[in-house]
Amino acid sequence: MPASHFRMSLRWLIVAALLLAALLVQIPIVLNPDLACLLTEGEQVLDGRKPGVDLFELNPPLSVYLYMPASMLARTTGIAPEVIVIILILVEIVVALLIIDRAAAAARLAPEERIIATCLFAFLFAILPIGVFGQREHVAVIALTPFIAVTAIRWRGLSPGPVAVLAGLGAGLAMSIKPHLALVVGLPIVLAVFRQRSLRPLFSPEAMMAAAVVIGYGAVLVFVFPAYLFDYAPMVSAAYLPLRMNLGDLLSFPAMVMAGSIVFLGLLAPHEFKMGGSATPWLVAAVGGAASFVLQGKHWTYTAFALCVFAIAAPLLHARMRTMRMPVMIAGLAAIALIGYCLSLQVRPFPPLKERVQALAKHPRLITIGDHVALGHPLVREVNGTWVGSSCVQVLAAGAMMLQKTRQPTEGERARLDGIIDFERRHLLADLRAGRPDVILVDTHLLSAVPFDWLAWARSDPDLAAELSRYREVEDAGGRVRILVARSGSER
Repeated sequence: MPASHFRMSLRWLIVAALLLAALLVQIPIVLNPDLACLLTEGEQVLDGRKPGVDLFELNPPLSVYLYMPASMLARTTGIAPEVIVIILILVEIVVALLIIDRAAAAARLAPEERIIATCLFAFLFAILPIGVFGQREHVAVIALTPFIAVTAIRWRGLSPGPVAVLAGLGAGLAMSIKPHLALVVGLPIVLAVFRQRSLRPLFSPEAMMAAAVVIGYGAVLVFVFPAYLFDYAPMVSAAYLPLRMNLGDLLSFPAMVMAGSIVFLGLLAPHEFKMGGSATPWLVAAVGGAASFVLQGKHWTYTAFALCVFAIAAPLLHARMRTMRMPVMIAGLAAIALIGYCLSLQVRPFPPLKERVQALAKHPRLITIGDHVALGHPLVREVNGTWVGSSCVQVLAAGAMMLQKTRQPTEGERARLDGIIDFERRHLLADLRAGRPDVILVDTHLLSAVPFDWLAWARSDPDLAAELSRYREVEDAGGRVRILVARSGSER
């Protein structure tokens, strides 16, 4: 017993070491384009803008509000919001680990199981997502994992105790952040319904709490953000959601990860390699993660995070060091390293622009014309500039034009897509007039796939052409980006 208590305490030292390592690694790299864009939009909301009215973000409003606490704390403390984002996520990890452990303690799981779960999830939450740290999926998967843990405990006929309600709260938050993750939350419950031949799993405290959070968030969207829900979201559905990769290209990665998970489960815990085994809820959650990845259809690495976490957890939660063979251990570590590498792959479509922009204007007012968020973000934060756009990209216009090129829309569909393109032009015009940017960065590709003259697209509107005549183009050695800078008084 003394040795067991010592190991139970030692695991939190391991957790602390993993979290500290994550903090030190992430400080210089956490600011990826998506996170930078959402942070900037959150700051605009703090300054008075409202999503769906004068701020346009593809994702539902919660995505913007998710990072606002970091911006608020940054304004209060003077600490960079990027650092506060890291700290808040580390706090979320600790909370999730405590909920999982309290549920395991209520179910009277063996100390060895609790030690493995705590250390494993600390690694999966803090170290595995080096390249996707801070993304919405990262935040959401941490929040929903206690729900899967509670479901796995109930699968074994045990009780997780009252902390299950908190697990349901996290799952509801995760589904509100990313609705596709309902597949991760829902599939294990559906399987439990069929296994028990009863609807009782649907009415567990955690399931009821998760449903209440999602319904409550839906009500907030209806009553607080009607402009987003009824005006902007339909345009997103029409012009952005149909942009998908081929199904064959999407299936290869989840198929490889799921196959590896099943193989290692058979090697590490053959007694669990059956339909009723304790690993089943975790495997089904991984299947839900795979389905979410395919459903989103973009093949972005962070959309595979749920799949990777639960596919790794399924075999490792049931592995035991005393029975593990060295070749299997080495192969497993190699597989985890490969998954981590895949999650960390970053596409950098643009040449370095920081020094070029800083040479043109000090603390510039900045805007972009194009559909790739990485053109302006995190650049605007790196140059201590001000973002003057009402959106981070003109991706709806890009999607509408791509759909018109690659499909045969009906006359009504074409008119709708033309309306979306006009919507983007009108708001770009309003941003140029109100924001008076010092520097405008213009992309030269459509959806990073085909060459496209975004500047000609903007100038095809007479009012936009008049506004853009206030700017002159400067040479850019990178070739991918055209740079416009405001003319001086003598040049006008």
